[in-house]
Amino acid sequence: KEVRIKFKKLTEQEMLVYSTIYQLEDQNFSVDYNLLAQRLNLTEISIRDYIRKIMNKGIPLDKTKENNKKILLSIPKDLKKVASLNTIIQLREL
Repeated sequence: KEVRIKFKKLTEQEMLVYSTIYQLEDQNFSVDYNLLAQRLNLTEISIRDYIRKIMNKGIPLDKTKENNKKILLSIPKDLKKVASLNTIIQLREL
């Protein structure tokens, strides 16, 4: 229930960014700001802003640095075990 409330707080655009990360990961992509920006036709600055907002709302999202510069984004594995992307989207609609 707590997770549902957090996901309901996301704007449509923030949810689009989050679900895109989820889908790209499922397709075995290493997700970074650049890839998201290209996929969503947004600037990297916009993507960084959305990621910051998503994380500030308490949504589970991992940021790791690769080679001390490139930031990789991923959905925590424990969340993926409990909730598929469809489940998360359905929770938002409740």
